Amino acid sequence: MTTFRESDKQQYNYLDEDNEMRNVAKYSNRVEIIKLRLDIMGFNLESTKKEFLLNNNEHYSIEQIGIDGEWEQVLIEGYTFDNWMTEMKWIIKSGQYSFELIKNIESNDKPVLYNMLYEQENGDSLYGFECSDIRYIFRAIIELFEDTDEFYLDYSDLVDGGYCSEEDKICELSLRSLADNYAANEKTIIITEGSSDIAIIKRSLGVLYPDVIDYYSFMDFEHSNAQGSASSLAGYVKAFIGSGLRTRVIALFDNDTAAQEAIITLNKIKVPSNIKVLTYPYLKYVEEYPTIGPHGIAFMNINGLAGSIELYLGRDILTNTGQEYPTKYMPVQWKGYSKALKKYQGEILNKEIILKTYFSFLDQLSITDEIKIDHDWDGMELIMQTIFRAFD
Repeated sequence: MTTFRESDKQQYNYLDEDNEMRNVAKYSNRVEIIKLRLDIMGFNLESTKKEFLLNNNEHYSIEQIGIDGEWEQVLIEGYTFDNWMTEMKWIIKSGQYSFELIKNIESNDKPVLYNMLYEQENGDSLYGFECSDIRYIFRAIIELFEDTDEFYLDYSDLVDGGYCSEEDKICELSLRSLADNYAANEKTIIITEGSSDIAIIKRSLGVLYPDVIDYYSFMDFEHSNAQGSASSLAGYVKAFIGSGLRTRVIALFDNDTAAQEAIITLNKIKVPSNIKVLTYPYLKYVEEYPTIGPHGIAFMNINGLAGSIELYLGRDILTNTGQEYPTKYMPVQWKGYSKALKKYQGEILNKEIILKTYFSFLDQLSITDEIKIDHDWDGMELIMQTIFRAFD
């Protein structure tokens, strides 16, 4: 049930072939969304391949009853993830149950396929995919479907049988019943350098990927009185490490000099696998960005020097409409100097105006979706993909 949320619930009635009214109760969403949710929980395609290799040897052997009626070890060559996926695709397309398919397949002719069907009928694994969590199998199988296909769990029979009602929040109750310390079932915590970053990421995620926003929780700067800066964020990371917290945590630093200085302090300690220290991704368009220094305006690559979240809000948001600076985009001004890194720290001018413009844009989106198409989402999309792939 971790692949669903209560917002996925569907209830409706229809007339069946006997002209009787039937009630349908199910959780449903597109395959594309289910893939993304599994990826967020750590069950992405790459980790699924690794899980297969870890538990299933290419030179696989199983016990089968031989011609003489005795049990014997049968070696299966080429038991790879790719071959498993190929045969699973064939099984799905056949539209038949495994007990029907296995009757017409010889183990010598199609050993991988035969073993998958044999394990499904007689073994301890689903279609011969031994793994530590069934969600790895789900992730592998749904890769074989179109993104627009429906992935659903129909619990209508449970309702008809009186085991639950249509109104029961089965998904929510199931999630609560899972072990609290099982990190994959908990929300991933996102922490950033400041309150503006959190507000931007949270609201943008709600616009771009509303179906997965419930898989994350965000650092509350407003009510916790938490300080915002690169060094403060590094301090929060150290606190999480020291607490022994098993929940997944993504620490997102700016793409600038101050962030690099702060991250250096974290390189000296062991960061556990459930905590990811990341920076905002590389931006191609800021390789020639207007900056203001002692000698006036100069165009240069500000990646790693002045990449605050404002640079990711869209080029239409950053367009310089004022007369103060003769540049297309609002320029970056060089400020502090890092002796350790021998780099300057830059800061985009008129941050307040930029943020106000972006939040006003998001407010307008709640009224009409038309302006969403024309906006430059490239920067925010890069940040979203960084978050989604944090635990690849």
